[in-house]
Amino acid sequence: MRWRRWIAISVAVIALGASSFFAYRAYSRHRDLAETLQWMEQTYNPHEGGENLGLGHGDETHYLENSTLHTEEVTEEFRQTLAYKGGCMIVIHDETVPIGVYKTVYGSGDYTLSLCDVDPESIKITTYDFHKDVGGCADPEQVQLFGLDCTSAEIVFHMRNDMPKIKDDSVTIYAELTGTNHELQSHNLMSKGWFIVDDVTYAQRFAKALKHAVELCGGKASKF
Repeated sequence: MRWRRWIAISVAVIALGASSFFAYRAYSRHRDLAETLQWMEQTYNPHEGGENLGLGHGDETHYLENSTLHTEEVTEEFRQTLAYKGGCMIVIHDETVPIGVYKTVYGSGDYTLSLCDVDPESIKITTYDFHKDVGGCADPEQVQLFGLDCTSAEIVFHMRNDMPKIKDDSVTIYAELTGTNHELQSHNLMSKGWFIVDDVTYAQRFAKALKHAVELCGGKASKF
Protein backbone atom coordinates (compact mmCIF):
# COMPACT_ATOMS: atom_id res chain seq x y z
CA MET A 1 0.00 0.00 0.00
CA ARG A 2 2.89 2.31 0.75
CA TRP A 3 4.12 2.19 -2.85
CA ARG A 4 0.69 3.26 -4.08
CA ARG A 5 0.83 6.23 -1.77
CA TRP A 6 4.23 7.22 -3.12
CA ILE A 7 2.96 6.89 -6.69
CA ALA A 8 0.01 9.14 -5.90
CA ILE A 9 2.29 11.72 -4.29
CA SER A 10 4.68 11.58 -7.24
CA VAL A 11 1.86 12.03 -9.75
CA ALA A 12 0.55 15.00 -7.74
CA VAL A 13 4.00 16.60 -7.64
CA ILE A 14 4.52 16.11 -11.36
CA ALA A 15 1.07 17.53 -12.12
CA LEU A 16 1.71 20.53 -9.89
CA GLY A 17 5.09 21.13 -11.51
CA ALA A 18 3.62 20.89 -15.03
CA SER A 19 0.77 23.26 -14.21
CA SER A 20 3.21 25.72 -12.62
CA PHE A 21 5.46 25.54 -15.69
CA PHE A 22 2.63 26.25 -18.13
CA ALA A 23 1.22 28.95 -15.87
CA TYR A 24 4.63 30.65 -15.78
CA ARG A 25 4.95 30.40 -19.58
CA ALA A 26 1.51 31.96 -20.00
CA TYR A 27 2.39 34.74 -17.55
CA SER A 28 5.71 35.41 -19.30
CA ARG A 29 4.03 35.49 -22.70
CA HIS A 30 1.37 37.91 -21.43
CA ARG A 31 4.00 40.19 -19.85
CA ASP A 32 6.15 40.11 -23.02
CA LEU A 33 3.11 40.99 -25.14
CA ALA A 34 2.11 43.87 -22.86
CA GLU A 35 5.66 45.27 -22.84
CA THR A 36 5.97 44.96 -26.62
CA LEU A 37 2.69 46.75 -27.29
CA GLN A 38 3.49 49.38 -24.68
CA TRP A 39 6.77 50.14 -26.48
CA MET A 40 4.92 50.34 -29.81
CA GLU A 41 2.29 52.67 -28.36
CA GLN A 42 4.77 54.91 -26.57
CA THR A 43 7.14 55.32 -29.50
CA TYR A 44 4.55 55.55 -32.28
CA ASN A 45 2.08 57.91 -30.64
CA PRO A 46 2.83 61.50 -29.61
CA HIS A 47 3.71 61.81 -25.91
CA GLU A 48 5.42 64.45 -23.85
CA GLY A 49 8.92 63.87 -22.52
CA GLY A 50 11.50 61.17 -23.06
CA GLU A 51 14.08 60.92 -25.81
CA ASN A 52 12.52 57.77 -27.25
CA LEU A 53 8.90 58.66 -26.51
CA GLY A 54 6.37 60.85 -28.20
CA LEU A 55 8.03 60.98 -31.58
CA GLY A 56 4.67 60.78 -33.34
CA HIS A 57 5.83 58.57 -36.18
CA GLY A 58 2.26 58.32 -37.45
CA ASP A 59 2.12 62.00 -38.43
CA GLU A 60 2.62 63.18 -41.99
CA THR A 61 2.06 66.46 -43.80
CA HIS A 62 1.16 66.01 -47.45
CA TYR A 63 1.88 68.66 -50.05
CA LEU A 64 0.67 69.55 -53.52
CA GLU A 65 3.15 71.19 -55.86
CA ASN A 66 1.97 74.45 -57.39
CA SER A 67 3.49 74.48 -60.88
CA THR A 68 2.59 78.16 -61.43
CA LEU A 69 4.29 79.52 -58.35
CA HIS A 70 6.92 76.78 -58.22
CA THR A 71 6.17 76.28 -54.55
CA GLU A 72 4.48 73.64 -52.45
CA GLU A 73 1.13 74.22 -50.80
CA VAL A 74 0.16 72.31 -47.69
CA THR A 75 -2.96 70.27 -48.43
CA GLU A 76 -3.53 67.95 -45.47
CA GLU A 77 -2.16 66.41 -42.33
CA PHE A 78 -2.54 62.67 -41.81
CA ARG A 79 -2.31 61.39 -38.25
CA GLN A 80 -2.35 57.80 -37.10
CA THR A 81 -2.23 56.41 -33.56
CA LEU A 82 -2.23 52.99 -31.94
CA ALA A 83 -4.32 52.03 -28.90
CA TYR A 84 -3.83 48.80 -26.95
CA LYS A 85 -7.15 47.50 -25.63
CA GLY A 86 -5.86 44.53 -23.64
CA GLY A 87 -5.28 40.93 -24.57
CA CYS A 88 -4.49 40.86 -28.28
CA MET A 89 -6.91 43.62 -29.26
CA ILE A 90 -5.67 46.89 -30.78
CA VAL A 91 -7.30 49.87 -32.45
CA ILE A 92 -5.59 51.88 -35.19
CA HIS A 93 -7.05 55.39 -35.37
CA ASP A 94 -6.40 57.79 -38.21
CA GLU A 95 -7.42 61.35 -39.03
CA THR A 96 -7.11 63.39 -42.20
CA VAL A 97 -7.15 67.12 -41.48
CA PRO A 98 -7.13 69.46 -44.50
CA ILE A 99 -5.23 72.72 -44.12
CA GLY A 100 -4.18 75.54 -46.40
CA VAL A 101 -6.64 76.20 -49.23
CA TYR A 102 -8.28 72.76 -49.15
CA LYS A 103 -10.39 72.95 -45.98
CA THR A 104 -13.32 70.95 -47.33
CA VAL A 105 -13.08 67.26 -46.39
CA TYR A 106 -12.25 65.79 -42.99
CA GLY A 107 -11.92 62.10 -42.29
CA SER A 108 -11.30 59.75 -39.38
CA GLY A 109 -11.42 56.02 -38.86
CA ASP A 110 -11.06 53.35 -36.21
CA TYR A 111 -9.75 49.94 -37.27
CA THR A 112 -10.24 47.28 -34.59
CA LEU A 113 -8.54 43.90 -34.82
CA SER A 114 -7.10 41.01 -32.88
CA LEU A 115 -3.42 40.33 -33.45
CA CYS A 116 -4.10 36.59 -33.26
CA ASP A 117 -5.80 36.90 -36.69
CA VAL A 118 -2.80 38.55 -38.39
CA ASP A 119 -0.50 36.59 -40.68
CA PRO A 120 3.00 37.34 -39.28
CA GLU A 121 4.63 36.49 -42.62
CA SER A 122 2.54 39.14 -44.39
CA ILE A 123 4.13 42.08 -42.54
CA LYS A 124 6.07 44.07 -45.15
CA ILE A 125 7.75 47.48 -45.33
CA THR A 126 7.47 49.73 -48.38
CA THR A 127 9.41 52.98 -48.60
CA TYR A 128 8.05 56.02 -50.40
CA ASP A 129 8.18 59.80 -50.76
CA PHE A 130 4.97 61.22 -49.28
CA HIS A 131 5.54 64.58 -51.00
CA LYS A 132 5.11 63.02 -54.43
CA ASP A 133 2.28 60.81 -55.58
CA VAL A 134 4.52 58.41 -57.48
CA GLY A 135 5.96 55.02 -56.65
CA GLY A 136 9.37 53.71 -57.50
CA CYS A 137 11.35 53.80 -54.26
CA ALA A 138 12.24 50.14 -54.80
CA ASP A 139 13.82 51.07 -58.16
CA PRO A 140 17.01 53.20 -57.98
CA GLU A 141 16.40 54.50 -61.51
CA GLN A 142 12.93 55.74 -60.56
CA VAL A 143 14.33 57.34 -57.41
CA GLN A 144 16.85 59.27 -59.49
CA LEU A 145 14.42 60.10 -62.30
CA PHE A 146 11.78 61.64 -60.01
CA GLY A 147 14.17 62.87 -57.34
CA LEU A 148 12.40 60.84 -54.67
CA ASP A 149 13.10 61.30 -50.98
CA CYS A 150 12.39 57.76 -49.74
CA THR A 151 12.49 58.51 -46.03
CA SER A 152 8.91 57.47 -45.22
CA ALA A 153 7.58 53.94 -44.94
CA GLU A 154 4.34 52.02 -44.88
CA ILE A 155 4.07 48.83 -42.85
CA VAL A 156 1.40 46.63 -44.44
CA PHE A 157 -0.07 43.46 -42.97
CA HIS A 158 -2.82 41.03 -43.94
CA MET A 159 -5.16 38.93 -41.90
CA ARG A 160 -4.60 35.17 -42.06
CA ASN A 161 -5.92 33.75 -45.34
CA ASP A 162 -6.99 37.31 -46.20
CA MET A 163 -10.12 36.93 -44.07
CA PRO A 164 -11.92 40.27 -43.53
CA LYS A 165 -11.54 40.54 -39.76
CA ILE A 166 -10.53 44.18 -39.33
CA LYS A 167 -13.55 46.21 -38.23
CA ASP A 168 -13.53 49.55 -40.04
CA ASP A 169 -15.64 52.35 -38.53
CA SER A 170 -15.00 55.51 -40.54
CA VAL A 171 -16.56 58.92 -40.97
CA THR A 172 -16.02 61.54 -43.69
CA ILE A 173 -17.22 65.12 -43.14
CA TYR A 174 -17.83 67.42 -46.09
CA ALA A 175 -17.56 70.89 -44.59
CA GLU A 176 -19.26 72.72 -47.45
CA LEU A 177 -22.30 70.44 -47.56
CA THR A 178 -25.32 70.31 -45.28
CA GLY A 179 -28.00 67.82 -44.28
CA THR A 180 -27.48 64.13 -44.95
CA ASN A 181 -24.58 64.92 -47.30
CA HIS A 182 -22.56 66.62 -44.57
CA GLU A 183 -21.40 63.42 -42.88
CA LEU A 184 -20.86 59.98 -44.38
CA GLN A 185 -20.33 57.01 -42.07
CA SER A 186 -19.14 53.58 -43.13
CA HIS A 187 -18.84 50.27 -41.31
CA ASN A 188 -16.89 47.61 -43.16
CA LEU A 189 -14.71 44.56 -42.63
CA MET A 190 -11.21 44.58 -44.12
CA SER A 191 -8.46 42.02 -44.62
CA LYS A 192 -5.56 44.47 -44.92
CA GLY A 193 -4.15 47.00 -42.46
CA TRP A 194 -1.22 49.40 -42.37
CA PHE A 195 0.83 51.85 -40.35
CA ILE A 196 2.45 54.96 -41.84
CA VAL A 197 5.89 55.77 -40.48
CA ASP A 198 8.02 58.87 -41.06
CA ASP A 199 11.36 57.12 -40.44
CA VAL A 200 12.57 54.00 -42.25
CA THR A 201 14.92 52.86 -39.47
CA TYR A 202 12.15 53.11 -36.90
CA ALA A 203 9.77 51.32 -39.30
CA GLN A 204 12.08 48.28 -39.27
CA ARG A 205 12.04 48.18 -35.45
CA PHE A 206 8.28 48.71 -35.35
CA ALA A 207 7.61 45.96 -37.91
CA LYS A 208 9.81 43.56 -35.91
CA ALA A 209 7.88 44.40 -32.72
CA LEU A 210 4.55 43.97 -34.54
CA LYS A 211 5.54 40.53 -35.81
CA HIS A 212 6.71 39.54 -32.32
CA ALA A 213 3.37 40.65 -30.83
CA VAL A 214 1.43 38.70 -33.49
CA GLU A 215 3.43 35.55 -32.79
CA LEU A 216 2.91 35.94 -29.02
CA CYS A 217 -0.83 36.09 -29.75
CA GLY A 218 -0.66 32.86 -31.75
CA GLY A 219 -0.86 34.39 -35.23
CA LYS A 220 -0.14 31.84 -37.96
CA ALA A 221 0.93 32.04 -41.58
CA SER A 222 -1.80 31.86 -44.21
CA LYS A 223 -2.74 28.64 -45.97
CA PHE A 224 -4.11 29.08 -49.47
